[in-house]
Amino acid sequence: MFTEALYLYNTSLIVLYSVSLALALATSLKEGKRQKKTLYLVLALYFAFFILDNSIISMTELISHFATNYNQLFQGTSFIKTCIFLVNNFCQLWLLNFISKQKIASWERFSLFAIFIFMLLPLLPTSPLKVYLYYLPNQILLFYIGLKALLNSQKTALSPLRRDYLKIIGKLALIFSLLILVEDSIIIFHLDQYKAFNSKIINRNLSEDLFSISVCILSLNYFFRHSPLLVTKKKEGQPPSKAFFKDYQLTAREEEVCQLLLEQKRNQEIAQDLYLSVGTVKTHVHNIYIKMNIRKRDQLFSLYQDFMDQEA
Repeated sequence: MFTEALYLYNTSLIVLYSVSLALALATSLKEGKRQKKTLYLVLALYFAFFILDNSIISMTELISHFATNYNQLFQGTSFIKTCIFLVNNFCQLWLLNFISKQKIASWERFSLFAIFIFMLLPLLPTSPLKVYLYYLPNQILLFYIGLKALLNSQKTALSPLRRDYLKIIGKLALIFSLLILVEDSIIIFHLDQYKAFNSKIINRNLSEDLFSISVCILSLNYFFRHSPLLVTKKKEGQPPSKAFFKDYQLTAREEEVCQLLLEQKRNQEIAQDLYLSVGTVKTHVHNIYIKMNIRKRDQLFSLYQDFMDQEA
């Protein structure tokens, strides 16, 4: 009964990861813009390694001979597992910086490489402490990603959609980095047995599964709401700016002022075009900035460009 439940659980995970992978690949083929295409390809790579990792773990749970050989190998260093962590860490960091409209910093790339080398080097004899230290840097990196996501979500130059996703990603990464760390501590120091010829290792971390499931659900939500593969086009004849103004609940007069702002007109020119005083225009501009949570025109243009990218 337990084996059947385990098999069903693993199959469900593989199906979820595979659907996410298929949608990411299909969307990358549909997407015309290079940056967005790269986004979907990185997501596809991320999901592909979810499948690889879960396949290996499920084999250790269901095939005793494979489990014995894998666990003996792991007491040295598992090159495959280390590569899975490397790819997952890279994808997480790349996706965070893409949503934040940043590039991966040089020191962040160095950190990825340093973690990879640290995990490969047999610094200690096989023991619970060695295994704990093997996993630890990855959870520290995930915590950093969550913290950075939350900090970047406060940047007013980003669109509301990007800020919302950064908040969700930040909370997920912070919560699950701690949950994974706690679960690792319990399993490694209290349940696993590391012996030369009779090792018993629990390779699955349920918190990691919940994190990967959350990532898939978040990605599927994005696919169904914003990907060119699944989202129907807006009604023709409606200017893109109208939908943009509606997103921020601008009044009719604020829409007129914002339209002229997007045309890069100055306050004096806007006042002349709309037969308003410059003071009234400044008041409308101030109200627009408050609704959009921005402070200057460059940020308005950035928000509008982000909106156009999503609509394309």
